[in-house]
Amino acid sequence: MLEAIIIITAANFFIGLVIAAPPAIGLIIAAMRRGSFMTDSKPRRLQSFTTECNQKETMKAIIRFAQQSDYKISGIDEVKGQLVLEESASYTSWGFFFPILVSWQPNNTTLVEIGIKSKLFQVGPIVSRRHEYCVNGIKAAIFAQGGN
Repeated sequence: MLEAIIIITAANFFIGLVIAAPPAIGLIIAAMRRGSFMTDSKPRRLQSFTTECNQKETMKAIIRFAQQSDYKISGIDEVKGQLVLEESASYTSWGFFFPILVSWQPNNTTLVEIGIKSKLFQVGPIVSRRHEYCVNGIKAAIFAQGGN
């Protein structure tokens, strides 16, 4: 009887280990990735809008938005107008990087392009929702500063 209990307990332990190991390894990999490399190329998924604020003021508004929310700034290049925001992993995702390109336009406006890239892999509507949430937050921060 005792041997049977030990065998069942050991089997349950190994089944639990096999089920829990892949997500744990995924979280470790996602936590180790850094987004500073993201400024080299534009991501495939991109949303953009223009504002009447200049490039410097737009960058400041985005940085203030990141500091006041759950985003970390993992890369910044003020000269090129590039920065990368980072969102931590949650119960529903591995976390995301948001590469942002801020560029002056000839018609005296500033173009803001916001991309999204998962830290590990991600499919489904969560990507779209997190991207939209970030874009709307940045738009609101720029509008609150006085841009359109």
